[in-house]
Amino acid sequence: MVFWDQITWVEFEELVDSSTVALLPIGSVEQHGMHLPLGLDYLIVDEISRKLVVKANNLGFKVIKLPSIPYGLSSMWSGNPGTLEVSDESFINYLYDLIKSIIRCGISKVLIFNGHAGNADALRIVARRVVNDVGSDSVVVVTSWWELVGDLINDVFESKFYHADEVETSVAMALGIRVIHEKIVSSSIDRKYDDFWHSLDLTKRPKLYVYRFEGVRRSPGSYGSPEKSTYEKGMVLVNSILDRSVKLIQDLLAGKI
Repeated sequence: MVFWDQITWVEFEELVDSSTVALLPIGSVEQHGMHLPLGLDYLIVDEISRKLVVKANNLGFKVIKLPSIPYGLSSMWSGNPGTLEVSDESFINYLYDLIKSIIRCGISKVLIFNGHAGNADALRIVARRVVNDVGSDSVVVVTSWWELVGDLINDVFESKFYHADEVETSVAMALGIRVIHEKIVSSSIDRKYDDFWHSLDLTKRPKLYVYRFEGVRRSPGSYGSPEKSTYEKGMVLVNSILDRSVKLIQDLLAGKI
């Protein structure tokens, strides 16, 4: 058993040692166009994490998956019905307490697996705050699934990664997440991007970050040519995410990162 919430405290005590990695998936509940479910971000990271812990443990690594956190920082989509959001302070404080509790249980290596871009800044703040306060040999790693495969997104997809797009829809298809095909519609991206300041190419580091109020209703709320999505494209990404995540865990345990 590699799922934190499905084992007893006795089994937990027998399982956990200094080589155990805790895997914490975090997403959001927010609009994803008319063809994808509100919970897409956490559904993706939860399903990939389930596959990852099985794959990693079969290869001899001790990885234990925590229940996914479905709620995140989603103010940018709050103009659409069904979007749920929490404040930055609540999100950071909750995760700070949770990660400290994970470490208190005897696990010094925590991998936060993020599925919502809006969470990213806060997750890095939490990680730094926890390790500064806990000290010792604790390590908290933060990554988002698209960051692991930005180069492949360039190679496999016709459009860049954004929101409820060709990439997310293909991954949803590959993972068996509900896609309403007849409702797939895309629109032009309403944020300002260019290849010099802040490119949508995930292999290029942005030179700046721009923040504007975005909590207005968007229709359809999907971008980046989701009509070009396929199961096959999604499987390329899912398999690569799993392979690279295993390497991440291997390198983490070897002290390489």
